[in-house]
Amino acid sequence: MKGPGWQQTVGLMQRWHGRLGPLLLLPLLNSALTGVTYRLGKDWLGLEQTQVHWLMVLHEGEWLGTPGKSLYVFSEAVGVIWLLGTGSVLAWNRFGPRVMGTKGK
Repeated sequence: MKGPGWQQTVGLMQRWHGRLGPLLLLPLLNSALTGVTYRLGKDWLGLEQTQVHWLMVLHEGEWLGTPGKSLYVFSEAVGVIWLLGTGSVLAWNRFGPRVMGTKGK
């Protein structure tokens, strides 16, 4: 019995990439925006750490408590790795080199 073919695997990855992407959009957007705002606020605007600490609370998920913070950071890391991996496979499938069979000649 053979396993699923390459196209079936790509189709499965595409479905799961499309399902998990929207779920990870807000947490990843939160981390990107709060992290950049924190750094630019301190470096470019000269704000003190006490003035921008609330951004780090949002950025690191401290508002979720100790177990929630760990889960938040872990899920973001796994989510980014998943989206990068599946997105790379999908991009390679779409834009990568095409292999012509003998029928194409």
